[in-house]
Amino acid sequence: MTQRVQRYFLEMKNKKDFNPAVCGIFNLKILEQGKKDPQFCKFLYQKIGEDFHWKDRLGWSLEEWKNYLDSKKLKFYTAYIGEEPVGYYEYLNHEDTKEVEITYFGIFKNYYGKKVGGYLLSHALETAWKHSPKRVWVHTCTLDHPNALRNYIARGMNIFKKEAVSVPV
Repeated sequence: MTQRVQRYFLEMKNKKDFNPAVCGIFNLKILEQGKKDPQFCKFLYQKIGEDFHWKDRLGWSLEEWKNYLDSKKLKFYTAYIGEEPVGYYEYLNHEDTKEVEITYFGIFKNYYGKKVGGYLLSHALETAWKHSPKRVWVHTCTLDHPNALRNYIARGMNIFKKEAVSVPV
């Protein structure tokens, strides 16, 4: 059985289009941290993605996670309030094409509606632009959080492609 899903591809080609969000949560920090711990990364992926049909990595062994995380292209950031992880993002810096692709981005449910998502995405875009890419891009779909597309657009990203796809349920 399959489900029809609308997929959106978004990009930002000029840093001047970037519209950062603010978040007033005390003690919120975002660190380039977690990449050395495949179990932790797998946990973040599974727990944050469980409501959004994130399935492509569910069958990965810890060795496969480690191999992926060892890529020099991959950057991995975790958001914390105190010592508690609240979300993460990862991106691939494609130096050969001068593009940065935000591959995964998400926050835990108990932080929805608290502006953490906008702030975390702002951090991701700001960090991505430090590589001086021609563009930063991401894709999302109707299975992701209902505010995901709005968040990307609010930060200054533009839809450059749409497609309807069928995914197994």
